Amino acid sequence: AVFDSTAVYTASKQEISQKMSDFDGKWLREASKVEKIFEECHKRGILLIAYHVSLSTRVPLQEDQVRLALKHLYRKVPCLRVCFGEREGTLWFREATNNNVDFKVLPETEVNEVMACLKSYQYNSDTGPLWCTRLVADTSSGQCEQTTSMVDNISSGHSGQASPHIPDDNLVSFPHSYHLFLGFHHSIVDGFSAMKICGFTVTLLNDVITGKPINDDQLGEFVSREETMELVLAKKALIEADPLLMKKLTDEANLRKDKELFFSRIYQIPEGIEVKSLILERQLDTTTTRKFLNKCRAEKVTIHSAFTALADAALVELLAEKGVVQDTYNIYNYHSINMRRYWKGDVSKSLGCHVSVIFMNTHTPRNINEIFWDFARSVHQELQSKLKSGSALEEEAFDLLKSDSMDTFEAIADSPSGLVLPDYNTTNMGDVTALVTEGTDHIRVTRVIRSISNTVLACTHVFHTFRGRFLYLLDYSTRHLSTEIAESFCNKIFDNLLNVIQDCI
Repeated sequence: AVFDSTAVYTASKQEISQKMSDFDGKWLREASKVEKIFEECHKRGILLIAYHVSLSTRVPLQEDQVRLALKHLYRKVPCLRVCFGEREGTLWFREATNNNVDFKVLPETEVNEVMACLKSYQYNSDTGPLWCTRLVADTSSGQCEQTTSMVDNISSGHSGQASPHIPDDNLVSFPHSYHLFLGFHHSIVDGFSAMKICGFTVTLLNDVITGKPINDDQLGEFVSREETMELVLAKKALIEADPLLMKKLTDEANLRKDKELFFSRIYQIPEGIEVKSLILERQLDTTTTRKFLNKCRAEKVTIHSAFTALADAALVELLAEKGVVQDTYNIYNYHSINMRRYWKGDVSKSLGCHVSVIFMNTHTPRNINEIFWDFARSVHQELQSKLKSGSALEEEAFDLLKSDSMDTFEAIADSPSGLVLPDYNTTNMGDVTALVTEGTDHIRVTRVIRSISNTVLACTHVFHTFRGRFLYLLDYSTRHLSTEIAESFCNKIFDNLLNVIQDCI
């Protein structure tokens, strides 16, 4: 069957509603431990995902066009049609029978608050949907003007301000600008899935605008963690058969457990302050991004490894300024990775939450800036070694063996002091341009950023490249960092970045 979006919008909505009525709310599968943890987080308003997609269009968008595109999105993306239910005392996913799309058009005056709202949004877990969309028209002038700054300080504070679109010489024919926000429950998506869904949304909106028929083909599959768990259980068997490996993992876990958060040595949360998840944004221009990439290639490291080294250098500098002076700083960090990397076959259509982390302790010398690229290469070697060996799988396997392993996030979510906190963590998606810009003759995506609500962890470095620019966001918690410290941390990272690439053409 084909839905012709040239028909009257109300008729198209009726067709889609009829199609959705086929869903009987059947049980799908038991939620994995990770998915259950994220549901516990959702109940507390933490670790929720928000995406901000800046758009320019040839003609003004109509609310009904966007709503219709979202109806098609709901129908075509399986992970957007699920909710939770209790089955024999266990949390399961089931198909949602509620086919309403959570969409609102907001006045421009509210754009500064949208990301903050979505990062603490309460979805109806029992009925769905577990995602939402907001649209804000951008009537500001001069937003696409070129800038002379190599590093743009885009926004700061509670939720970030309406960010400028990335300059594009081809936008003359796209004079109408909008901010499209998508919020997600983390149990149904990871970064890969969410970014693809942003791309699906833009493509479907373009098809609605042009009157292109939209078919029933599903845009991906809502895949369980079964393949990951098979690999985890294989690692578990290896650990059980190797006492030396078990001791090594136990010793490493104990070191992390005893590690004091460095930020706690330079900041104590003022009594009575409301704990918030705040963000800071930075972006590099295309020339500086190219220099950074070329320098990383020349030094035989990834951008991720180089940025990790930059974060370590900035933290060491910040600590020294605050009187925490050591010869070596043992910085504990972890890095989110896409676990599909360990699966067999084509994973491009595998949607859902398939994220895990790599733990690292970097022994960072006080003189790191004097030996920066040597240090970056050591970080690179360790990261690559952990990726190739399946360290994330090993950590999950070890977690299954620990006698004190918690089944849910509930206890530690209610008592953050019980968490083993990293000094920082990272999430890097590489170049996301192709994921969100295909098939859009009438729409140009000019910028996309992402954020995750964070009041428990100290801070998260969120970065990717888009249209030749390095885009960065620091998610930080006022439980562990003041805005002044967060600003200083960011500034030192990017000051050092410019310094280490200054000899690059």
